[in-house]
Amino acid sequence: MIKNIVNAISDRLKPEGRAIEYSQYDEEYYLLYADGKYAMIDIDDEILNETKRDGMFAASWPLIQDGYVYPISLGEPLPKKIEIVDYHDLPRTFSYRVVKDVAQRRDMPGVQWFPAYIHHNGQRYNDYVIMHAYKEIECLDKEKSDYKISGEDWYQIKKIVLDKKVLDAIPLEERLIFLMEESTSLVYMHKTIVDEILQHNPVGVRFIKSKDWGVREAFG
Repeated sequence: MIKNIVNAISDRLKPEGRAIEYSQYDEEYYLLYADGKYAMIDIDDEILNETKRDGMFAASWPLIQDGYVYPISLGEPLPKKIEIVDYHDLPRTFSYRVVKDVAQRRDMPGVQWFPAYIHHNGQRYNDYVIMHAYKEIECLDKEKSDYKISGEDWYQIKKIVLDKKVLDAIPLEERLIFLMEESTSLVYMHKTIVDEILQHNPVGVRFIKSKDWGVREAFG
């Protein structure tokens, strides 16, 4: 039923009467998504508040941003089979093993990595990191993309074409990971970053090439 609804929405959102012209950036960039088969997560505010109150600064590894290791619990609704894998959201949380090389880079402004652990049913799964991407780039090609504006600044984006002129003007090291300003739920990762992560065969994460993105792809 849900799949039929998504397909119907996707068909209605197809551009009418024109072919979409892509740039090389639509091939180079991927959007980050979780595999819907696995549990979503939440920061466990109760444990975090206790940690802050008691002054417990746990962890001794190099990604410390504010001194805390963030506790994460599984969010509702829980799948029938609980599996803790390499990527869960939200917040966007990776196992450290698959992003170690990426997270230790110092030439990637606009991204922070916070140590975390996931706990469930008395078990604690260590060595996770929350990826906090905060750099926003207004890079939707308004002439070539398919979208509607609702209100003053909210974009109902149907098909994305990245603005070549905007991205050409920004050095690659400043746009390896960023949020699309027109819709900050869209997290973009450059192919070089995606390749570094995929070499570790991560479970639970999906990367959708910008050129291939659409309603059907986003819903998995």
